[in-house]
Amino acid sequence: MFTRVHHVAIVVRSLEQALSVYRDVLGLPVGKRATVADQGVHAALLPMGDGEIELLEPADPAGGVARFVERKGEGLHHLCFETPDVAAALARAKAAGLPLIDQSPRPGLAGMIAFLHPRASHGVLVELAQPVSPPAHPDPPSSGVRAVGICTVYLAVKEPAAAATTYARNFQGEVAPPEGDPRFGAMQTGVSVGSSRLTLLSPANPVSPVGCFLADRGEGLFGVCLRVADFGEALRHLDESGIPTEVHGRHAARALARLDPSQLNGVNLFLCSGASNGLPLPPSG
Repeated sequence: MFTRVHHVAIVVRSLEQALSVYRDVLGLPVGKRATVADQGVHAALLPMGDGEIELLEPADPAGGVARFVERKGEGLHHLCFETPDVAAALARAKAAGLPLIDQSPRPGLAGMIAFLHPRASHGVLVELAQPVSPPAHPDPPSSGVRAVGICTVYLAVKEPAAAATTYARNFQGEVAPPEGDPRFGAMQTGVSVGSSRLTLLSPANPVSPVGCFLADRGEGLFGVCLRVADFGEALRHLDESGIPTEVHGRHAARALARLDPSQLNGVNLFLCSGASNGLPLPPSG
């Protein structure tokens, strides 16, 4: 059983520089921080009320994360699903013939973990994690962005029906009917996994943001959207902090803001009000 998205991981060249934005500007507290030798990283988990952001800095120049940075640059690295029994989840994946990186669980920052090969999940590196301690549920800061959880994780896919079937089958999810939004040149298909939501995006237009992403990088993690306690206050805080945003539906129930990726280690980071699950805004320029 998979209960939720535990975290979304971001590879950065400097953990301290990234914390100066994710911790000091966005207000995400640091829950755990350690050097994970077998993964070759310095890592930090930043918890919200529901879900976490993980920052990874290469510690081993010959390690996989260092190679990722050199090949693709900073940005989204992997998606982690939480499970109460990672050994059983890994055994099910092995029995289903999914390509694996780990043959057995091992200790990691999120607890006992195991990785599936990206071929199992349409180009997305997926981690399975069984926390060894109760999840952190910190109160949001009294001011600033005040992120309270992960609203949705955006995945760019070529064949949404096939990808939705894969995620629903492999991670015990439920698929929602596809929706189109011509403003962004994409179709979206929602997949619920436990209490979390994935949004699979496929380009209706090859020159749309999702189409350009697929042409440049192939299938994979496109972005992540965080729910915030007060959307207007979050926008004011970002403006005062010098982080540009693009806003769609500022006063609507489905309001969505896209932060400038150049300020966030190349990540397409979105903020939404309430439980909104909107499509991402196109990149500037």
